[in-house]
Amino acid sequence: MADLTLDEVIERWCVLYKGPLLVQRYRAGEALGIAERQTVSEIAETWRARLADISWFMRSLNEYIARKANQEDSCRGHFWEARFKSQALLDEQALLS
Repeated sequence: MADLTLDEVIERWCVLYKGPLLVQRYRAGEALGIAERQTVSEIAETWRARLADISWFMRSLNEYIARKANQEDSCRGHFWEARFKSQALLDEQALLS
């Protein structure tokens, strides 16, 4: 990820996320001031780190799965929340059922 240019990092991030208005203006080719360009660079460096972070990837993947599953099941909340319940099996009949 370290060898990607600023524009490549922004492009890859924006495939997944919309990005803030300032970055959208940068991508549209609008003239930005020095401070605005510096802010875009700082944002892109944060994104560069996230694009290479497996934890961030798993978090994003879990969010996507949860949204799809919640939509299919007409429910809300975290993916595993309330989908499975633990129940003590006290005898063989309970185990068989």
